[in-house]
Amino acid sequence: MSAHVERPIPKPVLWGIAAMVAVTFALTGSVALGLMERPQPASKVRAAAGVPVVAERTLVFRDLPDGSLGIFDGKAAQAPFASVAAGSNEGFVRGVIRSMSRERRMKHVGPEAPYQLRLWADGRLSLEDLATGRTVELDSFGADNRRAFWRLLPGAAGMAGEGA
Repeated sequence: MSAHVERPIPKPVLWGIAAMVAVTFALTGSVALGLMERPQPASKVRAAAGVPVVAERTLVFRDLPDGSLGIFDGKAAQAPFASVAAGSNEGFVRGVIRSMSRERRMKHVGPEAPYQLRLWADGRLSLEDLATGRTVELDSFGADNRRAFWRLLPGAAGMAGEGA
């Protein structure tokens, strides 16, 4: 026989949980209904604050016949200037593009639409899908993952702050 004694949850605790759920629904609903402003992506806040772009590159990503991900300069996209081999340690680039491609498929946007990789004066790195407007702040994923995109900037080898 078990020595476990069933104790009910105190009513004040239940009321507190119910209040937290109600406040969460009210705040979420107010944003969805437009009563509260939706937070802007960090790159849009930086642009509005006048933080300049230090370096940028327009990129197009395409799957290649050998299974790798070809990375093309958006202005001259005849041949890839870089690639990510299938199963390589650079899976972060492939993962970010796969995630952003999902939204593109929902909006019927093809793979030829460009992305904009930007290095801001505050040292942050962002990737914007120019077709959907979605922006990914690449610094949020750690230095190694940031470096995977950093190398795609023009003149990245000579820029200071790469390890940041």
